[in-house]
This record gives sequence, structure tokens and C-alpha cells, in this order.
Amino acid sequence: MNFSIVHEFETDVKTYWDTFLSPEFGETLMAGLKMKNYKVLERTDDGTTFKRVQSMEPSVALPALFAKLIPDMGYTEYDTLVRSTNTMKIRIELASMKDKIKTHGDYIVTPLGDKRCRREFRGEVNVGIAFIGGKAEKFVVEQMKESYEVATRITRDWLASHKNA
Repeated sequence: MNFSIVHEFETDVKTYWDTFLSPEFGETLMAGLKMKNYKVLERTDDGTTFKRVQSMEPSVALPALFAKLIPDMGYTEYDTLVRSTNTMKIRIELASMKDKIKTHGDYIVTPLGDKRCRREFRGEVNVGIAFIGGKAEKFVVEQMKESYEVATRITRDWLASHKNA
């Protein structure tokens, strides 16, 4: 299942990425998203390409239909940002059922003028589990959309409170 999530921000692209990639903001964002066991496992930045591997576990409870099949909702996220294109490739690997559930996408930040930008996540979720795959895909997409709404509020608040920092 393909999906897209789009939001706009009152900041330039460089400030957006500087904020989004900062460890302090990451901690604030994950706390706001109520992620458990959040850890940055790897982080490199050569000025051209930024790479990060982080693990976390959502606090949302799975519907009973999925809970028996997916005992562990923890996951590892692999991020690679190519600064020249303002596109971060994201791959999510679940702790369990990683051969049956695949999520990946492009996180793109586009300038809309001097002090405005658009963030879009173009993603794809594939759940290869007979009888419930489609329902599971819809659940994952809905959870991601809800998380991006919360993340948008947190990001806007952060940007407003750190404007002169």
C-alpha cells in the first residue's frame, strides 16, 4: 500500500534539517510520540550524506487481530539523507515478522520560498500475511499518519521556541 503524508513549515530547508537531525530534537520528538526504548545506534554525517540507525518501540497497543502474530512492535529505522536532493531514504525493520512486513519511503523537504518548506513522506507498506495483510497495512498507515500529525505539532512548537537560538 502506497501513501503520502504532507505538511508545511514556516522555516527554510536548512533549518528544518538542522532541527530534525539534532539529537536534542530527536529526544523531544520521541518523547512526544511516546516511543519506548528509543536509542540512536549509529549516526554519521560527512556533510554530503547523513546516516542514522535508531531503534524504538511504539506505545500504541495492537488490535487483537494482529497482536498474536506480531509479538514485538519494536523496530529499527535506517535513515540516509542525501543533502543535495533533500531526500532521506527510510527503511523500517520490525523486530518480529521482518520477512513479512516491509515499510520504506522517501522523506523529502522542498523549499517554498525563503522561510517556508514542505515535508512529504512518500511511503510503502507491504504485509505479506494471508487474510490480514490488507487490514494490517491500513492499520500501519493510519498509525503513521497519526504519528506525523503529532510530530508536526512538536516540530512547529520547537521551531517557534528556538527561532532566535
